[in-house]
Formats: sequence, structure tokens, C-alpha cells
Amino acid sequence: MPLLSFWGSVARGAAFVILVSVILPCLPGTALAQDVRVAKDQIELTLPQARQLAAQALAAGRPDLAVQLASGLLAADPESSYAHFVLANAYAQQGRSRTARKSASRAYRYADTPSHRFEAAELAARISYVEKRPTLTQLWLRRAAHYAPDAQVEEQLGKDFARVRAENPLYFSLRGGIRPSSNVNNGADTAFQIIDGIPFVGTLSGRARALSGVILNFDGILRYRLRGSARSRTDLTSRLYVQRVLLDGNSKERAPEVSNSDFGTTYAEVGLRHAFAIGEEGDSGILDFALGQYWTGGRKNYSFGRLSGERRWQLTPQTEFIVDASIERRLSAFRARFDSTAYGLVMSARHKLKSGDGLFLSLNLRKTDSRFVNSRVNTAAVQASYNFGEQIGPVFVSAGMVLGYSDYPDFIALFEVPGGRQDKSAYADVNLFFPDIDYGGFAPTLRIRAGRKYSNVSRYDTRELSVSLGIQSKF
Repeated sequence: MPLLSFWGSVARGAAFVILVSVILPCLPGTALAQDVRVAKDQIELTLPQARQLAAQALAAGRPDLAVQLASGLLAADPESSYAHFVLANAYAQQGRSRTARKSASRAYRYADTPSHRFEAAELAARISYVEKRPTLTQLWLRRAAHYAPDAQVEEQLGKDFARVRAENPLYFSLRGGIRPSSNVNNGADTAFQIIDGIPFVGTLSGRARALSGVILNFDGILRYRLRGSARSRTDLTSRLYVQRVLLDGNSKERAPEVSNSDFGTTYAEVGLRHAFAIGEEGDSGILDFALGQYWTGGRKNYSFGRLSGERRWQLTPQTEFIVDASIERRLSAFRARFDSTAYGLVMSARHKLKSGDGLFLSLNLRKTDSRFVNSRVNTAAVQASYNFGEQIGPVFVSAGMVLGYSDYPDFIALFEVPGGRQDKSAYADVNLFFPDIDYGGFAPTLRIRAGRKYSNVSRYDTRELSVSLGIQSKF
């Protein structure tokens, strides 16, 4: 983009005097020379003339002269976005990157049009990259993307962002959402405790039944590259997931003994992750170790350690097959009898169709062992999703379904349930992504989810209908 391209039409203001007798000799042949009044040791310029001369000075490789002109502009108006922009370019030419970036930031702050904000942010991104500050570069690229003049420029900024992100040793992902739900506590949809069709136990408490309200969640992931090459990468990893619940009036009437904090959960972990290429066909592997804790209702529930491994096969340019195996040891914060060990195996495949649409299939198997009989469970789930590659009107659309089965062979509900407890579940969701309604490359998402779980122990017979509003990055 041409230097100062958006600023050429800025031509307002009163006259001021620059006490620099060398300006015109330094810019011979300028059309302005005929219109500039020269006094002894002084050159009197109007603001439009000074702006044009500043642009010419930068183009001629005279940053020192541009600094003098911009200083005069700032004397007339300390909040002149144009003057700060000139200073940023001049300092950048002089190799004073830090000072140049601060001037570009001021130009962005005082800019009064989208085009001026775009150019200032784009300049700040370039200067930050020269400073070798990739995280700051990403921030300014997002700001520039928000004010990009057209889709083509925005797409190029997205590519620049991806390249800087790959170079950056620091990776972070932030997601959040708000979800009105008919079942914020995963409670039963009946007031009666029925086992295999027979009401053995009686009625359920209010807190055990489905309560409606709003679920708020935040999910933050932070990784730092310890070492990396073209074939491998080792990261220090961390994650924080926070979920809070706001009960509505009906739920408070149904369960007056509970509060919002009773259903809040927090999950935190730190770990080490090593990713590496295998062969030359795009295959790869990941080894991951993590330690963490889980809180519920404001109290520590358990701590854990997890070891997992992933293997990816790039079968064709369009098809990928993934196997993920894990083992997780949980130590209860209450009693040792509640400790458990979980073994997981996930097999999944991704395929991109000729139309550009994507298909995803997975099988999730999990086995949990524990001295506490109600924690012993074997689960299996099949998930399928379909992503439309082309935008449909204002949105990108994807849809999915999950079918699950769980078996608790030794389950106790006051007494041992004959044959144990078995749950069957089915959930479906539709996800909408609105890329044209964005700020800084972040756009809203809308997820509609509905499903039901059937159990031979009615306490675990649940249903849910929810609508989630979230935020997702476009690049």
C-alpha cells in the first residue's frame, strides 16, 4: 500500500511557521515552492503544505526533515493522527523501532476514520514484526483486519497472522460463551426415583432434578515453545476452564436450598507436549503429559495426572486418520476410595469432499476403574459431524450428532441395582458462524443443542435444550 495513501486528502487547518531554513532546498522542484512565503530564516507553510512536504520528505528518504515537519504539526495540534503517523514512518526509517511503534500507536488512537485506523494499525504491525515481538504483531494485525478496506486485504492479513503465529513461541487461545439451558445441572427430568420401571427409592430432591438457567464459560489455552525445528516442537502447556451457572426464578423456587455457586466448576492443568513429524507423507505424532486439578461447588474435587499419545496418518491429501490413547489417574480430595484410573481410546477420521465440505467421524472408548463402585464405568460414543465449506448467506454451517452408551456394572442407589446401571444418550447440534460480524478477526457463533439420556435409573434420565452464543477467531 503506498506510503501515506489514506492521508493525501487531509488538507485543513490554519497556517503555522517552521523555523527551518533548509526545507525547500532539500525538496527541489516541488510544486509547493511557488506558493510558500519565505521570510528571513523562516518558511511559512499552511498545514496542508506541511503535510504534503512531510510525505515528500519521507519518499525522498529524509526522515530527519519529516520529523521536523511532524513536530511543527504537533505543535499546532498535539492530537494530530497524521503527524504521529509521519513520525512513526520517519522513526522507522531511522531504525528507531520502539519509538516508531509508539508513534504508530498514537496515530491509531487519534485516527478519526476507519481508513486512517487501518493504515496506522498495519504500520504498527510491521514495526512490531521488525522488533521481533510476534505477540504484539498479532494484536496489531487483528486491529488492522477490523478496519481492512476490502475482503482481499483482510484475507492477506489473515495469512500474515498465520505466518506470525507459526513463528511465535507463545500460542494462546481464548474462547467464551453464554448458554441458556433447560438443564444447567445435568439433573433428572422426573421427580421420581425409578429403577427398571419400579419406584424403589421414592422422590428426588429439587437439586437432583433438572434446573434451568444460564451457563457462562471461559476456556483459555496457553502454550510456550521450548524448542522447535522443521520436524518437531516441544511446548510447555497450560489450560484454564471456568464454568459458572445463573439459576432462573423457576429453579430457585424448585430448589431454594441451592445457590449458583453450587454448580460452578473450574479446571486447570499444566503440562509438557512434544509434537513430531513421522516420515515424509505428512504423518505426525504427539506425546502429552499434564498435571491438574478440578474444583466443583467452590471445593477441590480431585487432582490428576494424564499421559496421552496421538498418531496421525495423512492417507490422502483429503483424508486423515487419527488414533489417540490416554491414561489418567485421579486422586480424590475426600477419600482414597474415590480415587480412579481412566483409560481412553479415540479413533477418528476427517475427510474433505470435492465440494469443499468436511466430514468427521469418531469412536470414543473409555474405561474407568475405582474402589468406589459407582465410579466404575465403561463408555462408548460415536460422533459424526458435517461442515459446509461454502458460506450460506451470512453464515458458515456445521451440524453433528453424538450417540453414547455407558455401563456401570456394580452401581448402587441405596442398594445394589440388579444388573447395574445402563445409560443411552443421543445429542444433536447445529453450529452457525458469522464471519462478517467481526471485531479484530473474532466473530460470533451460535450453537443450538438438543438431546436426551435414557437410563434404567431415573435419577440419570435427563434431557437438554440449549442455545449457546460464543466467539471464534476467523484466522
